Amino acid sequence: MRLAECRNSKFTSYLYSRSLTVNLFRFCWIVLVIWGDLGIYYWSLSTCRWPKLSSTEKPTRVLLVSDTQVQHPLEKDNRRMSFIGQLRRFMFDMNLRRSWHVTTRMRPQVVIFLGDMLASGRNVKDEIEYQRHAEKFKFIFSLDPSISAYHIPGNSDVGMGVSSSSFKAIRRQYLNIFGPFNQQVVIHNHTFLLIDAPGLVDEDYQRAGTGTGFDDWTPLTGGTAAFVKNIERDSKPLILISHIPLARPDSASCGPLREKGTIRRGAGHGYQNTLGKQTTAFLLQSLQPAAVYSGDNRDYCEYTHIAKKTKTGHTGADIREVTVKSFSTAKHIRYPGFQLISLINPTTDSNHDSFLDTSCSLPDQYSIYSRVYFSFFVFTMFTVFVFSLLRRLCGRISQFKPLRSSPQRSGTSTPEDPPESATTWSPYTLAAPCSPQSPLPSSLRTSTTHAIPILRVSRSATPVDSPLLPTMYYSHEYDDEEAMYPPQYAAPREGGRRLEDKSWSSEHNRINSEPPIPHFISAPGSQPTARRAWSYSWTFVLGSRRRRMSISVPTLSLCLLKDMGEVLKKEECTSGRHRILRMTLRDGFSIFSIVVLVWFLLNWQWMF
Repeated sequence: MRLAECRNSKFTSYLYSRSLTVNLFRFCWIVLVIWGDLGIYYWSLSTCRWPKLSSTEKPTRVLLVSDTQVQHPLEKDNRRMSFIGQLRRFMFDMNLRRSWHVTTRMRPQVVIFLGDMLASGRNVKDEIEYQRHAEKFKFIFSLDPSISAYHIPGNSDVGMGVSSSSFKAIRRQYLNIFGPFNQQVVIHNHTFLLIDAPGLVDEDYQRAGTGTGFDDWTPLTGGTAAFVKNIERDSKPLILISHIPLARPDSASCGPLREKGTIRRGAGHGYQNTLGKQTTAFLLQSLQPAAVYSGDNRDYCEYTHIAKKTKTGHTGADIREVTVKSFSTAKHIRYPGFQLISLINPTTDSNHDSFLDTSCSLPDQYSIYSRVYFSFFVFTMFTVFVFSLLRRLCGRISQFKPLRSSPQRSGTSTPEDPPESATTWSPYTLAAPCSPQSPLPSSLRTSTTHAIPILRVSRSATPVDSPLLPTMYYSHEYDDEEAMYPPQYAAPREGGRRLEDKSWSSEHNRINSEPPIPHFISAPGSQPTARRAWSYSWTFVLGSRRRRMSISVPTLSLCLLKDMGEVLKKEECTSGRHRILRMTLRDGFSIFSIVVLVWFLLNWQWMF
């Protein structure tokens, strides 16, 4: 890289200084963290509103939350986990608290949890362990005493398909902490029927083992089937709440709000994707609900069950089922969510609905950290490294600045570097030093006269207005010789005449026959015209004077990139490479120490 290029380069200006780089990245990171850890949550819910009904009556607001999947709290579990596992669990719990904090700002009046509140409630060993797990759930999902809360069991809460003594102890502990397995709740003249879906699946397997249908089946005491058969229907609309979705064809569509796939039949140890066909028909024909809300599948799904004729010959209305999105993050969904329901008093007019629901989504919490933060972290460290390398590179070149004191017109400044053209002569062109291995005799390479030198000033060699040129020294010995052959030229002379070759090639004749081409030397300090980068400028008046401010886009030249690579490749620059690395790490620490402090202040209320 040329000395003048580095001296005048934009990279050595304040725009690329360390303080500006560090402070600029601090500002960008603080804005990004505030947006990613808090602002995006409020922004995602800014379009989420409670459904509005046509009536002027004030509605009751019901919030449905499914699959919170609170992780196990025991310390002995944490000791067996790796650091990455503990970090992921910590971030999972913190995101749950943050999401719940933002969700409760919707100000619901009733909250219904659709099961799977605990991630591993079925795997606990004793009642004390289950109680600690449930206490963690209640700590994260704390509610104001004025808000009513209801829970239904999920397969992760109480298990399914197991009949051991520990299984019975878990169900007994669930009953003591969360309340009854099956409940009938009236909210704003609507009957909400909350059923124990895992218990109904276990009872269904026992019924299928006997080969009898639900009409001939004697329900288990305290079971879900007995609870459903004992329901007395009235004029109130009935809304069925089940953890496990009802049966439907495998090819059924889930609507546009689902991220991918559909709900298919499937079962395994401790889970079942949907209820059986006979169980679904038993629930729909016995209850004839106005709507069904379920969970467990993690993703949103909307399906309409086509009404069938009953034994009495009546055909009921089609029944809409909504599978609520998981409130916690999951592998096969990007956006968690919840469901909002608005209720008003039902009327006899069938054209006016007495309840409406809508789905709301939370931000993609995993992508915020794994994509946005990580990508910007890599960009930050790369930019800091490049700027450190540039400062190191220009710092090395600036150590070799020459000192000159040639007089200019002003008498105070030094001239810029002379043009580096090797083919065009000017008064600034320095005499080429003669090599000691030159075949010329020493008498021709060394002046033998001891005459006193005199000073002469040359004329301006260019059409432009040039300053006075540096002084030249001539001896008296060659004072009367040809003006174009001063003694500083290392040309052999014999008897005061210029030595000429005995033979003159045709190439020389051809060159001399051509007309001379004039060459004009640029004024000292001038730079060759280059293409300017994009810039934006504006003028304004300040202090009774018009001023201009410009902003330009930084550019990297190929020459600069090549010099940067040479600095890193040289073996003697090992200590320099270490210094560049230390500068990069120091700047990175200066940036992220402030960012981590801001992140801690934003999230401390959800950490503990």
